[in-house]
Amino acid sequence: MALRQTYLSMKNKLPADVEVVLVMRGRGNDELAPSKELLDEVNGWKARFEGGGGYETPYHFAWAQSDFAERFTAKVRNDEKAMDRLRELSERARDHDVCLVCYEGDDKPCHRHLLLEIAEKAFDAEVDRAPFVPVEE
Repeated sequence: MALRQTYLSMKNKLPADVEVVLVMRGRGNDELAPSKELLDEVNGWKARFEGGGGYETPYHFAWAQSDFAERFTAKVRNDEKAMDRLRELSERARDHDVCLVCYEGDDKPCHRHLLLEIAEKAFDAEVDRAPFVPVEE
């Protein structure tokens, strides 16, 4: 049992006993999603990416330029509702797998990885960072 993560196109491939928690804006868990302002800033940086600079993709460039990890982590840690929700999910993950799901594929940095890190540090959550790989039948 653990708190896990994957992306939306894998959601229907998760085992039936995994609790799915959507962590995108407008999906019922906005406290665990990036703010609209931060997402808008990331999109602005992606549009300015001209290649190079040691960044693999426009997304990696925007993540770094916006200080996404630091800002998102601070947002969650300073939001009582977000921390309460993350605590609740961490506790439920002791009894069954709970999977945080959003849009970004495994090839991009994503806030769901930051949520796992916060849960592990703040609530001693059992965390499995391995990307979800569906089992072939």
